[in-house]
Amino acid sequence: MNSLVLRKTALGRDLAAKYAVASATGRLLPQQKPARLRRKGPVLWAAAALLVLAADFLLACLAWLAVDFVMG
Repeated sequence: MNSLVLRKTALGRDLAAKYAVASATGRLLPQQKPARLRRKGPVLWAAAALLVLAADFLLACLAWLAVDFVMG
């Protein structure tokens, strides 16, 4: 019984820390960004890195063709 009460108290503290009550409207306002917005960062960075690598490969191929054209 004691551990159940402690778990409920800890859950209440966690929820109180996560949400702040707005005084004018009485609605709950989350203090953190939603998790789905935080998860997009690494995907966007990976996509940007792949784009840079593709552009680098294209420039290398063009340079190879230019040198091949000039040399022979």
